[in-house]
Amino acid sequence: MKSITMRDPARTAECESRELASDLFHQLSQPLTTLCCSLELALLQTPTAEQYGEILRHALGQAEKASSLITAIRELFDASQPGEGGEVLELRRAVADTVGDLLPVAESAGVQVCYTPGPACPVWFAAPRLRRGLFHLIGFVIGSGGATVEIELAERGAEAVLTLTISRVGVYPGLSPVNPDDELLRRLGLGIARAIFEAAGGSLTVRREAALLRVEVRFLQNAVE
Repeated sequence: MKSITMRDPARTAECESRELASDLFHQLSQPLTTLCCSLELALLQTPTAEQYGEILRHALGQAEKASSLITAIRELFDASQPGEGGEVLELRRAVADTVGDLLPVAESAGVQVCYTPGPACPVWFAAPRLRRGLFHLIGFVIGSGGATVEIELAERGAEAVLTLTISRVGVYPGLSPVNPDDELLRRLGLGIARAIFEAAGGSLTVRREAALLRVEVRFLQNAVE
């Protein structure tokens, strides 16, 4: 099975962001078209109060879907920007906090999550961007169709390496037929995480190995005096 690897970080993130943005804009055209058709139909006809209420409910649903997609496009764009500010943060603590936040989601999906903290791994990051990147990354692996997720953090030279291994993978976005909306959301989560980490000088690699899916993120550590 072909691996998704990072050869040129900036180019990889840029290409992925463009492809995701294109797919999101395509998805956005659907609720907008349906919304326009519903409103045009309401103007051409003389609906009853019940029919009018149904048209409005349907139009509201399409407007909410369009709003969600616009928000996703904006978040994808923001993720690729360097961001302002930053501080030395303990990656070990940030991962632990994110795992704790997403444990209820994993439990409801029947996914067992095991986190091996490892060293502190100080990194230079804006706290909100680090939280957002980790939230999307761990959310992606939880939603990848595996039975268990093992998360490990280690130091390798000047880098902190976060490894997420999903076992007994049933579905992997882009490789197996899944609900198109669900697939796009998973791709979006991974794309946002990749863009955030690579904008900060890190890298993200995804590999499929038999029934395993392995995600590796490398961060440049910040020296603590």
